[in-house]
Amino acid sequence: MTSGLSRRRFGQLAAGFAATLPLAAPSILRAQEGDVVRMCWFNTTTVSAQIAHVLMRTDIPARNGLKMEMIQLAASPAITEALVSGAGDVGTLSDFAAVTTMAIGAPVTTVSSQARFRSAVLATKKSGITKMADLKGKQVYGTFGITAFQNAQDAVLKAGLVPGKDMTFVNVGPAELADAVGAQRIDAFFTYDPFVSFFESTGNAVVVSENLSPVIVLAANNRFVQKPDVLRRLLLANAQALFFAAQNNDLANSWFRSLEPAKNIPEPVLQKASSYDPAWSAKTFTDIKVALSPAQIAQMETLAKWGVEAKLLPRMPDVPKFINTAIAGEVDKEIATGSFDVKSVKILRA
Repeated sequence: MTSGLSRRRFGQLAAGFAATLPLAAPSILRAQEGDVVRMCWFNTTTVSAQIAHVLMRTDIPARNGLKMEMIQLAASPAITEALVSGAGDVGTLSDFAAVTTMAIGAPVTTVSSQARFRSAVLATKKSGITKMADLKGKQVYGTFGITAFQNAQDAVLKAGLVPGKDMTFVNVGPAELADAVGAQRIDAFFTYDPFVSFFESTGNAVVVSENLSPVIVLAANNRFVQKPDVLRRLLLANAQALFFAAQNNDLANSWFRSLEPAKNIPEPVLQKASSYDPAWSAKTFTDIKVALSPAQIAQMETLAKWGVEAKLLPRMPDVPKFINTAIAGEVDKEIATGSFDVKSVKILRA
């Protein structure tokens, strides 16, 4: 593979781990004053990670009376554990990871949308596949139990193919998948950004179906939800950080690429992957929306149903009961009536 990212390195990044200090132990930055918020995040999700960097490196939290403790962890499972144990107050989770916390009855509430990302089904260059119908009789590789897997199954069904009959899904880990794509040993696979954009950039694969509905949410320990004013200020700060990143793409991308395991993601790949979130090109602060939409909640219910049918979840959760949209709705009203001067933001840590 090209662009300075080896297949094994890609696999490490996609799996959410690297043998480096930032992930060997939580990386924490403490602000000077304000209500303490322990925010767990991981440096592999586009837009979501850029937001975290802005919260770490600017005075936006302090403006909202917050003292952020930014805890960098490997991936959704580690963040879920931190939220359940109370080691973290709020964290970034994929939509299916959030649904998983609901299915196990964890003391965690989904409180807002944070970022959107793309998942896709791709065909390798040597396969000759140009459309979903060409997958008949083929094996499609990827990691089971993630949002991209459900989206891939949905795309196959919409193409008139029946999994297990007309084609077969094969479960492989990220590192093995990267090796197989790089060596052109497989015909088709599914994954999510920034890895979709990466494989496109190397010329090793092309997208044959994509889904732009997946979302990264903010989930909070239920004890933290009992502090509605602090949570409201956090969601407002998060929205301001998103708008700052939208107005300063290059700077936010450079911050993203300054830490493991994302140091070797080419900037053009990162920018393309981030651009699939409409908020990444927000022109005014009022373009930012915080509360999960009815469509996003319905999609999480679909993920829950799929998770039960695929035996990935122990039970079907009542998804809306684990989502609090009231506080995020208040923030959206505040955003709609107010303004935010990006140029007045102070960078505290370059």
